[in-house]
Amino acid sequence: ANAAGAKRLKLMEQAVDEMISETRRLASDLRPSMLDDLGLAPACRWLIQSFQRRHRIHCELTITPEQLELPEPFASTVYRVLQECLANIARHSGASLVQVRLAHDASNVVLAVHDNGVGFDPAHPRKELSFGLVGLRERAYLVQGNLRIESSPESGTLIELTIPHTPVALPQRLPLQ
Repeated sequence: ANAAGAKRLKLMEQAVDEMISETRRLASDLRPSMLDDLGLAPACRWLIQSFQRRHRIHCELTITPEQLELPEPFASTVYRVLQECLANIARHSGASLVQVRLAHDASNVVLAVHDNGVGFDPAHPRKELSFGLVGLRERAYLVQGNLRIESSPESGTLIELTIPHTPVALPQRLPLQ
C-alpha cells in the first residue's frame, strides 16, 4: 500500500511541477521577461541577433530614437508582433534579407518589417500563415493600432504596425459589485 501511495504522490508532484512551469510560460507570454530585463529597444536588438544566428538571414534594424521605450501594453505588443513576423519569415518566406524599422514620432509608434522573400497573396494566405496574421491583427486592435500587410507572390512582404502615440485610454475592467 505504501508503494502505491508513494507512486501516486510522485505523480502528483510531477503534475504540480508541470503546472508551475506552464503558469510561468503563460506569464512570460503575457509580458516577456526580456522586456523587464533589458527594455524594449535592447530586447528587439536581442531578438534580431538571435534570429540572424538561428536562421542565417541577414537583418537590418533601425530604432528611432535609439533607446525607445514604451509603457505597457504597447511594449509587449511591439515585441510580440516583431517576434511573430520573424517566425513567419523563417517558416515561409525563403528571404535572405529582413529590414526592421521601429520608430516613435510625435503621433505614432511604427514597426515595419520588410523581407525579400517569396511573398504571398494577402487575400488568400496559406492556412498556417493566415492564423499568424489573425493574431497580429488582434494584437494591433487591442492597442487601437493598425496592421498593414503588403505582399504579392515573388515580391517579399511588408508588415507595418502603427500605434497612435497618444492612444485612447484602454478599457478598464469594472470592479465587481
